[in-house]
Amino acid sequence: MSLNLAPKFPVQIFNDPRTTDLHKTIKQTYRSVFEGKASDGVYYPFHIKREFKKYLTCGVPVYGMARFQCSICQKDKFVAYSCKGRTICPRCNGRRMADTAKHLVEEVIPDVEVRQWVLSMPYNHRFILSSDQELLSKILKIFHRVINSHYIKKAKQKNLVDPNTGAVTVIQRFGGALNLNIHFHSLYIDGVFHTDINGNQIFYKFSPTDEEVAGLT
Repeated sequence: MSLNLAPKFPVQIFNDPRTTDLHKTIKQTYRSVFEGKASDGVYYPFHIKREFKKYLTCGVPVYGMARFQCSICQKDKFVAYSCKGRTICPRCNGRRMADTAKHLVEEVIPDVEVRQWVLSMPYNHRFILSSDQELLSKILKIFHRVINSHYIKKAKQKNLVDPNTGAVTVIQRFGGALNLNIHFHSLYIDGVFHTDINGNQIFYKFSPTDEEVAGLT
């Protein structure tokens, strides 16, 4: 018995990354940039070079692909493998972002009001924070402590029993132009969970005013 793997129709490549300006620019320049820096005595870590090399293979069929065939019409569709990069690849980052958002909404964050808090760092602090994980962790704790204190204080003013907050924070390291931009994106439940007279945990909403946000800043 023989298995015919030849596609019955011409192979179509959807969203070919090689046609984008980002892919073309990186392919043409990334080696010369690394070599130029090396000639000046500046050497980048291996994982940075690896990310650029991996990105150039993302969505390119010659580096591997999967074939899907419709059992009814017998048409083929080929999907090129992704690089699964975590830095410069917009395709993989976008997919990971969508998967993470779906997981948070369906499995983590309760069905209550949620507010996003964003903390951007001063420009002259970003390089220090990008290279000092311990310092970055301490600043994140300060950020959480300030926001938590705001919600807890308002809850105590309402005489709510045992108020608790909750948040999920993502540390973003780049801006829209791939510039170094350390900042926090925090999804906070916009209020507190507290214990009612029956011992149940219920949600009470607190939406900060513009004046309160200015005060927290």
